[in-house]
Amino acid sequence: MQRAESLQPLSRQHKSALMTCLLIRKGVSKQAPVAVMTEFLLQCWNKELKDHFGQEETQLLPLLKTTPEGTAYAAAILRDHELWRTAMTHLQQANITHRLLGDLADQLEQHVRYEERIVFPYLEQSVPAASLNQLHLTEDGGVSVCNSFPTKFWE
Repeated sequence: MQRAESLQPLSRQHKSALMTCLLIRKGVSKQAPVAVMTEFLLQCWNKELKDHFGQEETQLLPLLKTTPEGTAYAAAILRDHELWRTAMTHLQQANITHRLLGDLADQLEQHVRYEERIVFPYLEQSVPAASLNQLHLTEDGGVSVCNSFPTKFWE
């Protein structure tokens, strides 16, 4: 089934987030330098994921909160976002390991899959099309970090 047009910008951003996860996992399996992978992940966060989370919180969560089931989905999304924000703060301070980076990639992938497989179909079925069409989700037209990061640690 085709994703509702109004949700497609987020779905495209999810695709980029999944690529981030894949590249981190490849770097972990090759034992790439932790500092390089950390910088990559922080750039993904600052240039892509942070704004993405903000759009979901300001535009999608209010729609979800109009129903009891949607309220539970919104709470799960917000919890994941807060965990990720905390992780990104610690990523700038803590002793980072390959395992931690791999765990962060796993967490991000699970979050994206949850939204794509459960939350978005729920929105498409439960929220009137007119309400979905009022979403004003934006995309950064620039090159993703995955395609522009200077060190190809995953190769």
